[in-house]
Amino acid sequence: MSKYRSNLFIPGHTLDRLEKAQGSNADAIIVDLEDGCPDSEKLAARETLINLLKENAFSKPLFVRVNDAMEALGREDIDSISPFQDQIEAIILPKTQSFDFLATLAPMIDFKNKLVPLIETSRAIETVTQIAAFKDVVGLFFGAADASASLGCKLAWEPLLYARHRVVLAASMFNLFTIDAPYFYIDKMAGLKEEAEAVKNLGFTGKAAIHPDQIDYINEAFSPSAEEKAEAKKVLEEYQKSGGGAIKVDGQMIDEPIAEAMRLKITLGEEEKK
Repeated sequence: MSKYRSNLFIPGHTLDRLEKAQGSNADAIIVDLEDGCPDSEKLAARETLINLLKENAFSKPLFVRVNDAMEALGREDIDSISPFQDQIEAIILPKTQSFDFLATLAPMIDFKNKLVPLIETSRAIETVTQIAAFKDVVGLFFGAADASASLGCKLAWEPLLYARHRVVLAASMFNLFTIDAPYFYIDKMAGLKEEAEAVKNLGFTGKAAIHPDQIDYINEAFSPSAEEKAEAKKVLEEYQKSGGGAIKVDGQMIDEPIAEAMRLKITLGEEEKK
């Protein structure tokens, strides 16, 4: 799951920024054909994306946020990029409302096991467990801005905390990755760091970014520190010596679930080196 820690948005009409984006430390790129792209430029943006796919221009894992797939424009987006499925990690589906939404859509598109619903409405938040259960869903994306508008609440941490909990809980039931919404204040890095650490502690596996300067802060938040990795190695060494029985290390009781969490920290650390 850690391979999608940081996910950099590129609006579809600004794909001239692709080289810079691929030179960043982002783990993945999200080409946005929906809200980040003006209506007047959506068709041209789609054509540019197709040409780049023909050229195999993407060196990083690629997500594509299409337009509403229940509308003609969204289905045309999906049909147009379907021939390039091997180059696309998944398509992000805005306005996902329910399991029935996905069940209705699936027969009309070719993408299988590559769907990432955007959880951004009150109905989606309420039915997120059913959405997560759909067979072709591989991850969930929380859309904070639209969710706040749907709920009529402030776009802030506390009002959206319950919604984020629901997304993480549903994803954990079906072993899905989770991407949190971008932090919208580009010049407030302390706030970004605080929010990234908070969503990581909730259980999210990654966060989106809207500017390359945000990437390193997100990667740091979602990666174990040197101290955490050292602690994990010590705990696992002692746990292995015990033969797998519950033991106490530095005052903390260690059993198999804790040991598994420590193994994950070490795995994440090794992935960073590659």
